[in-house]
Amino acid sequence: MSKTEKIWMWIFIAMFAVPEILWGNLIKVFGIYFFPIYKNIQFFIDTPSLAFLVIAIEIIGVSGVFYIINKKQVGLPLNLKYVFNIVLVIIFLVLLASLYLSYVATQISFP
Repeated sequence: MSKTEKIWMWIFIAMFAVPEILWGNLIKVFGIYFFPIYKNIQFFIDTPSLAFLVIAIEIIGVSGVFYIINKKQVGLPLNLKYVFNIVLVIIFLVLLASLYLSYVATQISFP
């Protein structure tokens, strides 16, 4: 993996990890429990468009990591690549469901 790919990989990981550490509970799907830094979810209830944006950023981060891992130049063993793909697809599907539910529940109107 080239230096540029490694940098982009860490950027995409940060795009997912930072919002998840600050507010998220998505990691509970995999049995890893930690307390989010900001437990005040009322902020997202008051501004649903911000919650929609945070979930969209997490989706972009997961998609970017998935793309970089599946490039031919990445020197990962095939079994490890399959495990990463399965985990990333599960996270991606849970994020899409969360995005859809937040859109339907709040009826966000985009101009």
